Amino acid sequence: MKKLRITAIFICLLWVLNLTGCGFAGTTYKDYVQAVLDASYHNEYDAYHDMTISTIPEASDLFRNESSALSERMRNYYGVKSDMISQDTIELYDKLAVEILKKTKYTVRDVIKTENAYQVTLIISPIDFWEKSEPEIKAYYENEFTPKYKQAPTQEKANQLEEVYAKQVYNILNQRMKNLDYLTPVEYSFTIGTGEYTVTGEIWQEIDKLLLNY
Repeated sequence: MKKLRITAIFICLLWVLNLTGCGFAGTTYKDYVQAVLDASYHNEYDAYHDMTISTIPEASDLFRNESSALSERMRNYYGVKSDMISQDTIELYDKLAVEILKKTKYTVRDVIKTENAYQVTLIISPIDFWEKSEPEIKAYYENEFTPKYKQAPTQEKANQLEEVYAKQVYNILNQRMKNLDYLTPVEYSFTIGTGEYTVTGEIWQEIDKLLLNY
């Protein structure tokens, strides 16, 4: 593949809320985790806004940041040169990222109180998007794009092919998104302390990795 690699782009979100002072219990921890996930992946942020001191723009930024990161990840993963393609094409990837995120599946199954913390368990259904996309894109790159690129009479003509490549990759990804399915659900648990409520960036990265199946 052109640059078949995953760049280290993660949304290192910290969830911070003083739950003890507000009288929060296990049920509300569960509701809050659900609200953060819904805001970040499904662009449903009313519950998150209601449970926190965030403004509407701040709440909606969770999804905007997540979708922007996924759009960039797709382009980097498949070697699309963002600095050599049109803004219109970049926006196609942005819209595709939105549709993929809205199809993510997760459930907050349990929140169990331990002595000094709460243990949260998620059931996550990873998407099969990358597995379905990669063979077709690899074939297009090797059999169509590379020969044309090598035979381009000038560097300018070769550079113009980058836009063609980006659009064809998008077309393949968009079709795979429409037929997106899920792999075997996985269980993921993490612990958060009582009082000052913080989910670390490392935990958020792992949730992101499992949901989107990087």
